[in-house]
Amino acid sequence: MATPAEDPKDATERTRMLNRAALASLPFDDTRDFEDARRGFLGSLSEVEIKNDQGRVVWSLRDYAFLADEHAPPTVNPSLWRLARLNLSHGLFQVTDRIYQIRGFDISSMTVIEGDRGVIVIDPLISTEVARASLELYTQHRGRRPVSAVIYSHSHIDHYGGVRGVVDERDVSAGRVEVWAPDRFMEEIVAETVLAGTAMVRRAQFQFGPTLPRGPRGQVDAGLGKATSRGTVTLIPPTASSGSPSRLIASTASRLSSSSPRRPRRRPRCTCSTPRFGR
Repeated sequence: MATPAEDPKDATERTRMLNRAALASLPFDDTRDFEDARRGFLGSLSEVEIKNDQGRVVWSLRDYAFLADEHAPPTVNPSLWRLARLNLSHGLFQVTDRIYQIRGFDISSMTVIEGDRGVIVIDPLISTEVARASLELYTQHRGRRPVSAVIYSHSHIDHYGGVRGVVDERDVSAGRVEVWAPDRFMEEIVAETVLAGTAMVRRAQFQFGPTLPRGPRGQVDAGLGKATSRGTVTLIPPTASSGSPSRLIASTASRLSSSSPRRPRRRPRCTCSTPRFGR
């Protein structure tokens, strides 16, 4: 017989004491981070709730309405509460000239770089539904432009899983869209999601708390963002590696390079710069 789940408990006196000490030790009256988090904001959805084709919710910020309270409850470390409120910032943001980010639509952020013949999409989130909604939000504010390239910065699922929400694989196969990734990208994916897949899933359960109820006695935030989206995960294999000699993507003038891991177990990753924009 299964043991019935216990209701979430209130904070113990020890927890309350430690949280009060944290509140007293840090400059919570400094609100510059909240101003920074809103810098460049262009717009968002009136309510961020994204569903799949069957009507199932795959991403929602509605459950985090409890974070409207500025002051942390006794059950939550004040620093975590502050970070959780910062991570509520969502929508399309302009980073600099021709570079934009969609934030708050998944645990990761999606970056869009405008080029002469299209846009580069960097890290298309976890699932197709949220990636598609993110690109559509960009389109609403900046106009429709073809996606000419996709960049996976590294092999974590929140940086590639939504790729089919922003490009059609037929366009990739026809050479109309490039997909860039670090060296050994596919090898890293197999190692992490297949060979170590069971352990990684268990780790994620503890790391992100997806089965916990949302609230001040449950899941409050995941550090990087609110949580992980629960939509359709996809992959399009890369057509180019950033480990090859750096060159310009003709349609976007973004130069790619890859970091060279100095330790054998260090995950390869792709970095990019945009010399035309001085970045």
